[in-house]
Amino acid sequence: MNNDMDSFRIVITGGSSGIGEATAFEMAKSGHRFYLTGRNEVRLQKIVAELHSLGCDAYYGVGDISDETSARLMFDEIKQKLGGVDVLFANAGVGHFGNLEDLTLEQYDEQFDTNVRGVFMWINMVLPLMKEQNSGQIIVTSSNLGLKTSARCSLYAATKHAVQAMVWCLREELKGTGVKAATINPGSVDTPWFDGKDVDRSKMLSSADVAATIRLIIDQNETSDIDHILLTPGRK
Repeated sequence: MNNDMDSFRIVITGGSSGIGEATAFEMAKSGHRFYLTGRNEVRLQKIVAELHSLGCDAYYGVGDISDETSARLMFDEIKQKLGGVDVLFANAGVGHFGNLEDLTLEQYDEQFDTNVRGVFMWINMVLPLMKEQNSGQIIVTSSNLGLKTSARCSLYAATKHAVQAMVWCLREELKGTGVKAATINPGSVDTPWFDGKDVDRSKMLSSADVAATIRLIIDQNETSDIDHILLTPGRK
């Protein structure tokens, strides 16, 4: 998507930390207008204040992206504050890992609600606006586990395979329109996701690595339509 140097109206779910936050600041280098969602209001307030200090118009909404009432209230505010959506970065996600027999129904529900239902609802809400203006870029944070499988990742990988299929089907539906859809498929990323977990974060991707790739998708020319980008850590 490339509208010369126009200011894009960018919505980022899961924008209070990690990849979502890094993407907001990456795109803020070129201006743009933002609406960030998340559950941590203190963090969102801080990020929006920093975006304002960089000269960007920015707002936030607090709530569960998979809750229909909460999501629609936020979306109504987005339309009121931004007047529309040029970029949806559906980034919010939850992960629980372990052998399948050790995972719980509560962990199943939380992951599928956030990682699949939430993505579906937000795409479902923005599509009519984007089709009406005949332009727009949808980006979903999938995972390398949306393209393969691994032990101890059964439910998380299942959610990422689900959104991968959702986006690939959507791409077929969008042929002939000016709306594009893509996934970003990173391996492990050094974010607060891993706080308190006994893992080596020194060889992981950085949030900035992923944000730079998101920018590539957003700023692509009208003559290209990126399908997905698989990112793996450079340090082995």
